[in-house]
Amino acid sequence: METNYGRCLRLQAAVIFWFALCPIQLAAQQTSSIHALSIKPTAGIDMANAGGNDRNFLFGLHVSYDRDLSASSQPWVALLNAKGLSFGILWHNMHHMKEIVDGQTYTHGTAMGMLSEVDFQLLQAGSAKLLFTPGIGLTYITETIDTQPATTTVGSHLNLTLTAELGLEIPVSDRTSLSAAANILHYSNGGLKIPNGGINTVNGTIGIKTALGHVQQTASAGRSDFRPIVGGSGELVVGAGRRGKYRTDGGFWRTGIYGGYNYYLNQAFGFKAGVDLVYYHQVFDGNFETTFQYYGSSYDRVRLGASAGAEVGLGRFAINGMFGKYLHYRSFHNIQWYWTSALRYYLTPNIALQSTLYMHRVQADYLNWAVVFRI
Repeated sequence: METNYGRCLRLQAAVIFWFALCPIQLAAQQTSSIHALSIKPTAGIDMANAGGNDRNFLFGLHVSYDRDLSASSQPWVALLNAKGLSFGILWHNMHHMKEIVDGQTYTHGTAMGMLSEVDFQLLQAGSAKLLFTPGIGLTYITETIDTQPATTTVGSHLNLTLTAELGLEIPVSDRTSLSAAANILHYSNGGLKIPNGGINTVNGTIGIKTALGHVQQTASAGRSDFRPIVGGSGELVVGAGRRGKYRTDGGFWRTGIYGGYNYYLNQAFGFKAGVDLVYYHQVFDGNFETTFQYYGSSYDRVRLGASAGAEVGLGRFAINGMFGKYLHYRSFHNIQWYWTSALRYYLTPNIALQSTLYMHRVQADYLNWAVVFRI
């Protein structure tokens, strides 16, 4: 029997085939451009759902403006083999993403958001390119624990969007390329409002990219005067954040401090190691109704851990990830390990703003909004 998911895949293929036929003949007579438009229909399945014809799935569309970085003079572009930067609109129909509570079926509605991505070339065979494309953005989801109080998956309307894609891009003319890719998509509010199980899907896309205008690539494209610190440096991160309280608009405030040492091999990549301290403004005292904080439940005001990881620099922006072991944490759940991911923006080489997501296993603990000082 034909499934809705199968029909979505065939519709996706038909749309791309139609778009691909239109521009190819004219495009072959024109030159390329630094600007482009991409259209990518998407279909995906829920990572948390068992197999079968009734498996949770979504479908949607990603439309983006793409800028070619291959001629950029910024050092990180050459060091990381970055080929493109994109800003787009992401739409997903999630009416087939279901949560069943006490025999009642609830769907997750519609998701609409903005997504920014960077293409990094891994391999090239002839004119075909294999690309790794991480993305980050914000998305509005229509159905939440407020509109459907029995559910636990989507805690708030506004959610962080994270994607990681592996794709193949094949030119079919001077100005048009076709693509096929697989990606992982994550929607979550970072623990700002609870419960918040989050949405995780594996998706497939086929798409078309066509050049816009005739602005040529130049060696000065994307020039920047910013120069990050290379070599060894000390670092202090001071910030605060809030984890939501269960099914209320309240929250638990925490202060987060990190001190450590960095060693950047070049302007694009470095290693990090240091100590994380989190101060609880409200500890867990056994009262589950008012003080329970899931894996972040602590009997003491302070938890302390040592972590190590790496940072990737993209000019003034940087992304880092670290994995740590607690040195002191009186945890209700006996949690021993943690990990963090962070997005950073450098105001100067010595001062930056950073958002750090603390994680226990696959559960978001809280977002720490901080100021970074590098010495």
